[in-house]
Amino acid sequence: MWTRRLRLPAVLLAVLICYFAAERAWGIGFYLHETKDELKLKYHVTVQDHKTGRVTVVFTLADEGRLKPLDEVQLVIPAQEKNEDGSNWMDLVVSIDMVKSDGGKRVGRVHLLHELAERASIQLNTHTMDGNMDGLTRLHHLIAIAKYMNNLPSVDTPPASEGK
Repeated sequence: MWTRRLRLPAVLLAVLICYFAAERAWGIGFYLHETKDELKLKYHVTVQDHKTGRVTVVFTLADEGRLKPLDEVQLVIPAQEKNEDGSNWMDLVVSIDMVKSDGGKRVGRVHLLHELAERASIQLNTHTMDGNMDGLTRLHHLIAIAKYMNNLPSVDTPPASEGK
């Protein structure tokens, strides 16, 4: 008799435990260390200096390579201070709106302060590698913007003409 009375609360307790455990369960994220060529990615990054303390970053993605399909393209700016374990919080994480252009390429633009661009990266996010999807594992490929900031063209400088 008393077991019938405890059955409903026991079932409810089990359901609540599963609900709260699932709410806290997150997938694991891994940063990929393969190069652009190893991942068969085709992209181009340009940075334009506006001489106002701001730059415009233009990211053109021609082929998602082995990471196809990408879930998201983000701009990430890690905090300057590191945590006790050596990791970083992020000062900014935003999605980049990738717009289709001619030839099937996708282009995203970001306008930000020069000092933030020096710390920023473009992050390609996916759950798929070589056509194999793993819903619990998120993969990240980082593209540091700082390496594209050498010899920045300014807005008032006309591009060098070719063929002369």
